[in-house]
Amino acid sequence: MSNIRLGIIGAGYIAQEHLKVIQAMTGVCAVGITSRTKSKAEELVRKYDVEEVFENVDDLIEKCNLDALMILVSASYIYEVTKKLIPTNIPLFIEKPPGFVPEETKILVELAEKHETKTMIGYNRRYYSIFHKGIELINKNGGLLGLAVEGHERFWNIVGRDIPSSIRENWIYANSTHTIDLLRFFGGEIKSISSLSNSLKETNGDQFVASMEFESGTLGTYTSHWYSPGGWSATLYGEGITVKFNPLEKGIWIGTDLNEHEINPDEVDVKYKPGFYRQMEAFANMVGSGSLNLPGLNLEKALRTMELAKKLENT
Repeated sequence: MSNIRLGIIGAGYIAQEHLKVIQAMTGVCAVGITSRTKSKAEELVRKYDVEEVFENVDDLIEKCNLDALMILVSASYIYEVTKKLIPTNIPLFIEKPPGFVPEETKILVELAEKHETKTMIGYNRRYYSIFHKGIELINKNGGLLGLAVEGHERFWNIVGRDIPSSIRENWIYANSTHTIDLLRFFGGEIKSISSLSNSLKETNGDQFVASMEFESGTLGTYTSHWYSPGGWSATLYGEGITVKFNPLEKGIWIGTDLNEHEINPDEVDVKYKPGFYRQMEAFANMVGSGSLNLPGLNLEKALRTMELAKKLENT
């Protein structure tokens, strides 16, 4: 079987992390790259064995005989680039957020359905090996009873940085959906939700608390205080077992003896940015088979996460 030929759009930090994985994997290769800053793209070509730099996306598509494209541009440009490329019918990997607000993402969903374009959104935490090991432990003990996700944003570090107002005003979609999506990843679809929000400084809110019941019967909570010191964490509650990820990249489980046991990540999550290797495997499989398996999210399923974020923001 020949390699899946990938085109890369963007040459920033995230592109570099993806290229580390692509370079190490069999069955995929990066045959071309384009970026607004050509010098950055040229640097990645030399470092990660990308075949060629192109001046623009049109040349990349026309000259490379691509099997798939990876949209790895900054958040300010993802929507417009994706909107342009969906009609090509080339399978797309899209870093998040696909749209700044749910309404933009809905436009992309409808466009992808019209052109039957396969998509995958880059929620790499869905592929953390420690998460899947934690779920397995919970399922061995009767299943998930409760879920608590904390998504505190260190917003005092944001103030003063050169971040476009469009990103700051929609931070709950641009960044907080990382943790909001964990509600759906661990708990499944939500049956009912009750939420409260408040604002210390941000117009659209910077304090969010929600309680919910999932369709499975699991009970869950979400808490996020953007100006209060903290971080991202998730706790899974089972019968006689609790699994904690705090920070998200470190896992432990606690039994009824109250002793803590470490959950060790797979080697690929140590060597590469966590989740990226298995995420790339899933994308390559989607390109080859035409279907995206769970836990992957296409545009339509990513929209559900954004709509959940909107329920938090609007109360």
